[in-house]
Amino acid sequence: MGAYDCPRNWRQGWAITLVFAGTYAAALLATYIGIPGGKLNLLVANALAQLPGEWGVAARNLQAWWLSWAPLRDMPQEQRLRLLVEENQWKNDLCLWVLPESLQAAMPHFVQTWVRCFLLCAAVYFAMSALWTYYIYYCFGDKLFEPGTIPAFKDVMEQMRVSSQAMPLYSFLPAFTELTSELGLTASYPRIENLGLPMYCICFFMYMVCVEFGVYWMHRGLHEIKWAYKYLHNEHHKYNKEHTLSPFAGLAFNPLDGMLQAVPYTLTLLFCPMHFLTHEILLFFTGVWTTNIHDNLHAKVYPIMGAGYHTIHHTSYKHNYGHYTVFFDQLYGTMLTPEEEQEEKAARKQQAVSPAGSVSGALDGEEQSLRGLDAAKAVEAH
Repeated sequence: MGAYDCPRNWRQGWAITLVFAGTYAAALLATYIGIPGGKLNLLVANALAQLPGEWGVAARNLQAWWLSWAPLRDMPQEQRLRLLVEENQWKNDLCLWVLPESLQAAMPHFVQTWVRCFLLCAAVYFAMSALWTYYIYYCFGDKLFEPGTIPAFKDVMEQMRVSSQAMPLYSFLPAFTELTSELGLTASYPRIENLGLPMYCICFFMYMVCVEFGVYWMHRGLHEIKWAYKYLHNEHHKYNKEHTLSPFAGLAFNPLDGMLQAVPYTLTLLFCPMHFLTHEILLFFTGVWTTNIHDNLHAKVYPIMGAGYHTIHHTSYKHNYGHYTVFFDQLYGTMLTPEEEQEEKAARKQQAVSPAGSVSGALDGEEQSLRGLDAAKAVEAH
């Protein structure tokens, strides 16, 4: 039995989670100390400036250099919120030109935002999925796929139907997040110059680490909590064979399931400083990413959680829950690489054809039967 056949369960993983949470909290505090012009930043900088001699001079020079990256650091909160509203209204006007002006004017701001997010979601989904499908199936399908492994047209149409029905509710989350940001309930900010480019990069990293953690456990919970899998996530795992997966399966979820897996993007925004437009681009980029990871093509770009890993997730149900990277799957013992899976398949195939005698053959047959029984139980449990 391989190392990844024994994932750490909720109770076994509490110590890992506690260490991660403590480390992240300390790093987040350090991040707040580093925000140019922030209360913690000024408090620490003033304390360091009191150091005697050259140390104090160096501290003051360092603080002056750090503040120079953020020329808009002193922008009042009211002005920041006004900029967010103006920016979001500009995006509405840009995307809703297809609607009559009288209809758009009659819509409340939140409704305009919801419709805009819906239109963008549909555009990203259908455009990216169609282009990627054309590229991998019609242009290079004979080179990338074995005969019989390209999904049938009826499967693709089913995935498009499920995705289309879910999109209106998917679109509610980014619209709601915009509303909370406009009300000043999040830690988002409108301009990179509010924090400066170095701090923007640090906050981006901190934000994505927390999102990765949140998506991992949200996704794993949707598998391991039986009612959540039965009533929510099972809709997506109807596509549990390689020849039923396609780029169009990327958004084929129960709508509540799809929203839950994106919730970490919104929750992290409550406490981690993040440039709002970058947050929104990241949220919609998941539509591009999820197209890619359902095409069954293993790109071998470690530590990226690509399609090779995600295909295993769809066929085994208990591995590779991660979002963009394999980090938390490694940490919690749920990772199975495509190379390891191929090695296991080759070993089983070798055992099946090995002339090791009837006893070996019987044992091998028994082992395959047990594997089949385990797989059936796993599906039944879900």
